[in-house]
Amino acid sequence: MKTILAYLKKHFKQDYKRGTYFLFFLFLGILIFLNHTTNFPILFFKNQQESLWIYGYYFLFFGFAYYSSIAIIAVTKSEYTFLKSFYFWITSLFAILLVSLRFGFLDYFSWIQKNIAPQKILFYTTIISRSIRFIIFSFGIAFFYFLFEKNNRNFYGFSFKNVKWKPYLVLLLIVFPFIIFASFQPSFLQQYPTIGNAGTFINKWIALAIYEPIYLIDFVTIEWFFRGFLILGMVKFLGSKAILPMVALYAFFHIGKPTGEIIGSVFGGYILGIVSLHSRSIIGGIIIHIGVAFLMDAMAVLQKCATCS
Repeated sequence: MKTILAYLKKHFKQDYKRGTYFLFFLFLGILIFLNHTTNFPILFFKNQQESLWIYGYYFLFFGFAYYSSIAIIAVTKSEYTFLKSFYFWITSLFAILLVSLRFGFLDYFSWIQKNIAPQKILFYTTIISRSIRFIIFSFGIAFFYFLFEKNNRNFYGFSFKNVKWKPYLVLLLIVFPFIIFASFQPSFLQQYPTIGNAGTFINKWIALAIYEPIYLIDFVTIEWFFRGFLILGMVKFLGSKAILPMVALYAFFHIGKPTGEIIGSVFGGYILGIVSLHSRSIIGGIIIHIGVAFLMDAMAVLQKCATCS
């Protein structure tokens, strides 16, 4: 924990400016409020699922998140030099394209509906959608890396060098009691395990055994994208300023989910971003993300098993 706290303290000294943080969190606060009260973004995108324009809409949506944060930073800190960098624009636009593809690519839905038995559609949709999301992020990041940054040995934080495991394991132990407490809440059991009713047509344990590894490995690419590509890939342009735009995009990434989860993504993304920036590794973030996700699903399964018995 001392290591993580040291990272946070160091970053806050380097990056904090009252006006920047006030406007940034005001911006995200308005977004979260609108999502909570109107649910407009998710309803809009749901109505556009069969339109080819959905890619453009997502691009504008996520671009608005990222570049609004960039504008806040540039204006409040009077720093504009990075905006002149061609590679800043190439990297950031490619990042927004990737996350837009991850959300917008839904062509497999129609294939599933035509070729899969009705009782199996939900399960296959869940498995295939998570697999495709993993492929889009992993292949997209690897493509960009080998095209523009193959001389960079860090591979956007996929480095075990100097990784200190203890702080992340301790953090998981600290979080675990809160997960146990949450698992007794009805709202938690409605949300978890994340497989839901998707595998009810087969043995539930077989369904979990198929689903859970695919679900958990997706967090590797999420960390690689947000804390790797958007932090360690942008640090040469933005320095410590890379954190807030990533957090904004990460919050927009969670739009449509419960308000508490969106708020949690803001603070969790901020902390994991700082850890990635100062450790030059995403391994800690992967441990935390996968660990928390697994524990939440595991506790939900245990609670439901206890109820059934």
